[in-house]
Order: sequence, then structure tokens, then C-alpha cells
Amino acid sequence: MQEVLHPRDNEQHSYILVTGANSGVGLATCCRLINEFVTTHPSFECLTLIVTTRSSDKSKDTIRRLEQHLERQSKDLDTPLKHRISLQPEQLDLTSLRSVQTLANRLIANLPHLDVIICNAGYGSVTGVNWPVAMWTVCTDLVNAITYPSFKISSVGETTAPQQMSTTECSSTSSSLGKVFTSNVFGHYILSHFLVPLLSASPDHGRMILVSSIEALPSHLDPIDIQALKSNKAYESSKRLADVLALTSSLPSTKPFVQRFLSGSSSSSSKTIKILDNEPEDPNADTRDPGIVLTDNEYRAPASSSPRIYICHPGICATSIVPLPLILYYCMMAAFYSARWIGSPWHTVSAYKGACAPVWLALADKEELEDMEQTEGKGKWGSSCDRTGHERVMRTVVGGWGLGGKMGEPEMANRKGTRPGTREVTKEDREGFEELGRECWRQMEALRVEWEARIKSE
Repeated sequence: MQEVLHPRDNEQHSYILVTGANSGVGLATCCRLINEFVTTHPSFECLTLIVTTRSSDKSKDTIRRLEQHLERQSKDLDTPLKHRISLQPEQLDLTSLRSVQTLANRLIANLPHLDVIICNAGYGSVTGVNWPVAMWTVCTDLVNAITYPSFKISSVGETTAPQQMSTTECSSTSSSLGKVFTSNVFGHYILSHFLVPLLSASPDHGRMILVSSIEALPSHLDPIDIQALKSNKAYESSKRLADVLALTSSLPSTKPFVQRFLSGSSSSSSKTIKILDNEPEDPNADTRDPGIVLTDNEYRAPASSSPRIYICHPGICATSIVPLPLILYYCMMAAFYSARWIGSPWHTVSAYKGACAPVWLALADKEELEDMEQTEGKGKWGSSCDRTGHERVMRTVVGGWGLGGKMGEPEMANRKGTRPGTREVTKEDREGFEELGRECWRQMEALRVEWEARIKSE
């Protein structure tokens, strides 16, 4: 790990990790974190921003751009921001579980605690555009066409490179995982689990912030194909999965699995990660499928130091996730601005405005945030804009869940930015969403336990 010069140790110090920080919403999130931390926190408080990229070249470029941002923001200040803000570059390939484990071990060995993980990195698998469909839908229904696009062409069945494994026997013989699934969800899931001890040591007990998408619809996720290996909507499936996991993370029916996930793979005093084979045996566990045997009766309420899980999305930003020639990129920008002027609240267009929701969740007062989710229900927080471009955070309707997981929310269907055809959440919808959440948590925990056992301890 590169040596990092931290601000003075006797000052209050926050640590925030942002994955996929080299471009787009990830880089904008880092810039916005710097700006808002400086303006909302006392001058004696300091921040270490841990930014991950996939290569050393991207890491150097990201740090260079963030240092330039710090210099620009310091121009009118008596004291340069580098005395309050330190940058810590790290390399991480989320499609490699060994890379995930290596980073987690390094952070556990070198950080006193971790306040926030912003799980932003991802992979879209988009290979092109169905232009006839794109032109027809944009001309006939502009806002919905570019909010919930049906014209993207994506690859099917992409897998990661074979993971390095130990000789531990497990329930699956495959040495690979779904690439989009692993990059967007499972890699972050494993990383967050490994880092639970650092998160729990935070004064606010830590936050896991999953960055989803407004495109995630109920039809995109098939729990029988949770890795979306057979789907041509693997990206949208991964984002719907993130929604389901986050929104059901505090329900009684998912407690057995969430409790295991939040138990972490090491104690806060340990300097290395313990693979499950080395953990004390659970006499009630069936080692052939640890993720399936848990029942509600086995649940032990998480300690008050357990991290909290939140979900957000950046609205619709003009990023490079869909490869386009320059002229078509400008056409896309014009369409986005037109949708905003028509009245769409979700077309943030710029990545900096798109970073509004994740940064707000990262820096918001803990008691205020928990009170909002306790009163209004657990929700999906989105970055939004008015016609003039003023951004704000707005709760987003999620299919089968609504705004806060409550039945009969009368304002939901007529809420600005709600997808046409959305109806009030019924009892059957709510029960189905909760059952889906339990099944997704069960499968994710089963996969986590299996793959942890398959990776050699460093």
C-alpha cells in the first residue's frame, strides 16, 4: 500500500471508501464528498478518502485529478485542504474475490475504523443499441424511453475469469461467477462483509451505501437465475438485486441471513481475515449449505454497533456506460436536457449532480437519517433535479415496495417521477417482495459462505 500522509492523529478523523472512483459518478462522488465534508464539518475534523480503481495507471490519474480538485477548492482558503483531506489510492478488481480479500486484509491492518463504504463500481455489459427501437421510443415517449430504456443490447452469460480456489469441497463445481453480478453486487457484498469489523468500530457504527439504478424493474430479477447468466438484462438484474437486499435488510424474515452477513469474518482486534473454515463451529449449522439452514429461531439480534445498509441511485447521468460516437453522445445530452425541461426529476445529466444522493447518505446525521427511515419506511434515495438544474435527494418508488414498504401509499402513483402504470402496493405485493428478499439473502449468504471457503487465506 502506498504511504499516505494523514492529518494530525489527535483530530477527529473520518474514513470513507469509494469503489470505482476513476470516472463518472465515482469520481464525482469523491469531489462532492470533499466539498460537502469541508462545508458541513468543523475545521478540526479530517477526512481520509480511500479510492479504488482497477489499475495503477487509473489510480495515478484519479489521485492527480482529485489533487487538482483540492487545489481549486483551496484557492480562497487560508489553509490548503490537503491539511484536512487525505487521499488513499487502492487497487481493487471486484470480479476477483482474491483481490477483494487482499484489499480487505490491507485495510483491516492499517485503518483504525471505517465510517462509510460507497459501493459504486460496476459493469454494464452493454454492447450496442437497437437503433430502430431507440428512435421509435424516443420519438413517441421521450421521458420514459430514456429513463427506462428498452433499446440497449447487452451480452448474455458473461463470466469472470476463473477464481483461484483452495481444495475445499463445496456445493458447486464452477470456478467462475457471473461477471455483471460479481462486479455490481457480489464483489461488494464480500468486501463489505470482510470490512464489518472496521465499520462496527466507527463512532456511527458504519454505513454500507449501495449505488443502484432507476432502471431496476421487478421483471429484471429472476431469483432462480440470481447471477443473471441467462438474462439479457444482467445489469438491471444486479441493480434490482441490490434494491431488494437493502430494502429488506431490516425485516424480521431476513434476520437470520443479515445477522450472519453483519457478523464479519474477523473480530475487530484481528489483523487478518479468518476464512470460515477457521471460525468456531456453529453446532446448529449444516456445513453442506450454511446459507440455507438458518431459521428465524436461530437469529440473535445484531449488536448496536452493526453497520446500516442504504440504497440510492444517481438518476440518469451522461456517462460512458453505453459506448456512443461523439455526435450521438451530444444527441443523448440534448435528449436528457429535454426530458428535464419537460419535467422529469431524474435526469441529473451531470455526474456531480448524480452524486447528490450517495454523498448525502454518507454525511447525513445518523439520528436524523434513522428517524426518517423509521417514520417513512426504508426507502431508495435518488438524486433528482428540477428544470433549472437544482439538485436534491428524493425517495424513489420501487416496484413491489413503494416508497417505504407500506401498503396503500395514496400519493405514490401520482408522485412526480413515478413510472407510468405504477399502482399502490397491495398486501400481496408486500408479502411477495419480502419473500423475494428472504430468498435473495438466503442465496447470497450461501454463495458467500461457499466462496469464502474456496479462497485460500493469504
